[in-house]
Amino acid sequence: MAGWLPDRRGFSAGLAAAAFGAPAARAQMIDFGGEATRVPRSSAPASPQQGYEPPATLSSVVDIYKRMTGPVRVQGTGPYPFVVDTGANQSVVSAEIVQKLGLKPGDPQPLNGVAGVQLTPTVTASLQFGGRPAHEATLSVLPASAIGGPGMLGLDQLDGARLTLDFARQQVTIDEGPALPGGGDAFHMRAERRDGQLTLVDADLAGIKVTAFLDSGAQDTIGNMALRALAITRYPLTPIQHVPIVSVTGQTIAAEFADLPDLRIGGVTLPNWPVAFADLHIFRMWDLTNAPAILIGIDVLSRFETVCLDFRNDRVGFRLPADRA
Repeated sequence: MAGWLPDRRGFSAGLAAAAFGAPAARAQMIDFGGEATRVPRSSAPASPQQGYEPPATLSSVVDIYKRMTGPVRVQGTGPYPFVVDTGANQSVVSAEIVQKLGLKPGDPQPLNGVAGVQLTPTVTASLQFGGRPAHEATLSVLPASAIGGPGMLGLDQLDGARLTLDFARQQVTIDEGPALPGGGDAFHMRAERRDGQLTLVDADLAGIKVTAFLDSGAQDTIGNMALRALAITRYPLTPIQHVPIVSVTGQTIAAEFADLPDLRIGGVTLPNWPVAFADLHIFRMWDLTNAPAILIGIDVLSRFETVCLDFRNDRVGFRLPADRA
């Protein structure tokens, strides 16, 4: 199966797990401390507090983004810190590990990047992670510098799994430990499946209903051009910053960043949130070019202490930091 692979070298976007039918509760405004704006302006550093303090600057988001990996054994060796990417259909191993283990290259397969599709080499190898037994898997092969580490687990390896993103402890667990560790309030949402991913439909941005995906492999949150058209019409004076997105395949695509109010996920609303807009290849793959859609990245997910994506029961859980509950 062809995979969707976001770029992990700087700005990236992928696909997400989302939820459907949250309880009909009034959304609460949560002040997570500081602004995550991408539009340049002066800001003071966040004051240290007890418990989990969500990142308040771009550099701290990037730091957490780089650390969120899970241990994976390849051919019985390792474990290696693999990126766990709910925005990728296809799992990937680095060319460096392939060379180290002497794995035999297989037939090239198409790999979908943010700007298009490109053929990449593949290998077959034994993988073992979480509480799951070792099993054979076909993996695309890319340089470690493109993946952001020695490998990446995509949705092809997460079917039926319970994935917990623990931002307080900066770790990823699969089928192990509590689903939502932490001391703050928690809420759960049912999810719909879309091409293997969980789709969050109880979400909106600036009052605009969106189809949303949770993407643990994306540093930033990005909306499609249909969402941009509606958002800019409602907020015509919003400053915009132009940035390029570089695909792991080396292709580039233009994007625009804008600070927009009230990104709501279920019963929680995040004030004044920066969102990028781009005409990504992945939106065309999912036939989401005309309806507003958004990919929710680590910049938003790390506002919560823990996030659980339950692919077995089609549910998504969120736990607020204890001092924000």
